[in-house]
Amino acid sequence: MGPIVLPMLLAIVSVSLMLIAPPAAAENPPSPEEYVDYVGGDARILPAGGLKLDGAKQLCGRRPTVLDPNLDDYGAAYPGFLIMNPKLLARVSTPVKKWIYAHECGHQFRGPDEETADCFAVQRGRRYGWLTPQGLDEVCNFISPAKGDMMHLQGSYRCEYMRKCFADPTVR
Repeated sequence: MGPIVLPMLLAIVSVSLMLIAPPAAAENPPSPEEYVDYVGGDARILPAGGLKLDGAKQLCGRRPTVLDPNLDDYGAAYPGFLIMNPKLLARVSTPVKKWIYAHECGHQFRGPDEETADCFAVQRGRRYGWLTPQGLDEVCNFISPAKGDMMHLQGSYRCEYMRKCFADPTVR
C-alpha cells in the first residue's frame, strides 16, 4: 500500500470500530459541570462567548468552554461543550489558537471525524477573516510534525487537506 493509503485505512478501521462499539462515555457524555467536578483543580466553565483568545471573543454556537489547565492537549470536545488548555494555548500564535478552538467547534457541528473538523476550522477562519494564507502556514508548521494516531492522520497529510479546504469552500 502507498504511504497515504495505509494511514487512511487505519483511520477508517478505527472509526468503524468506534461506531460498532462506542465507549461508555460516548453514550452519556458529561455536562460541563460534571467534567469540572471530575477534573477538579483550576478547571472552570465560561459561558458561550466568554472565551477570548488574544482579545477576540470566540463563539461555537451556544456552547460553553471549559478552561482546564491540566488537559493533556491543547483542546478537546464533548458533545455540548469545548475544553481548552490555557497553559498550552499561551505557547502558540493567534492563528493557531483560533484554529484549535475552531477545530474543536467543528466536532460540535460536524461530528468526530478529525479531517472534517480540520476543514471546518480553516473554512471558518477564512470566512471570518482571521485565517490568512500566512496564518494557515503557521497552523501547518504547528501540525506538520505530529505523528498519526488512531484518530488523527499524520500532520503533513492533515496540512495538505487543510490547504485544499482553505482554497475550495466546497470541500468538506
